[in-house]
Amino acid sequence: MVTGSSLLSYTVCKRQAWLMQRNVEPDQANEYLVIGRLIHSESYKDKAIREITLPGMKIDLVWESGGLTIVGEIKKSSRYLKGAKLQLLFYLSELRKRGIKAVGKILIPKEKKQINVELTEENLKELYTAIEELEELSKIEKIPPKKRTSFCTKCGFEEFCWS
Repeated sequence: MVTGSSLLSYTVCKRQAWLMQRNVEPDQANEYLVIGRLIHSESYKDKAIREITLPGMKIDLVWESGGLTIVGEIKKSSRYLKGAKLQLLFYLSELRKRGIKAVGKILIPKEKKQINVELTEENLKELYTAIEELEELSKIEKIPPKKRTSFCTKCGFEEFCWS
C-alpha cells in the first residue's frame, strides 16, 4: 500500500521505501527521528486539529482559515522538500477522493518557513508518476542494493543497511 510516508522515503532512498512498503520500521530510537517527533509535538500547538490518522495517512495538522481547509505537514528541515511535497500531495489527493477540498502547507518551524502546496494538474501528474514508480518498486522481491548517500548517517535504517 502506498502511503504518504512511503512516498517521502521513495524520494530519499529506494531501499528505505522498499522496506517501509513491507512494514519494516526504522529504529525508533534514532536521534533524528526523536528530534523530529519533538519538533512535531512542540510546534503549532495553537492549530485546531493535530494528527489525523486515515488509511495510508498520518496528517500532522488540519485547520480552517478564510474558508479554506489547510493540511499542514511539519518537517525538521527543508532538506527533502520534493518528498515532503509528494507526501502532502498524496494527503490532499486522498482527502479530495473523500470529498474534502483542501490546500497544503509544508511547515518548517526551525527555519520559519511555510511552503504552499496545491493539487494542480502538474502536481497531480508528478504524484501519479511517483505512485506508479513506488508500486513497481514494491513488486520487486529482492531488497534494492544499498547505496551510500548523505542521508544514510541520519537514517533510522542505517544500522540495518551498514552494520
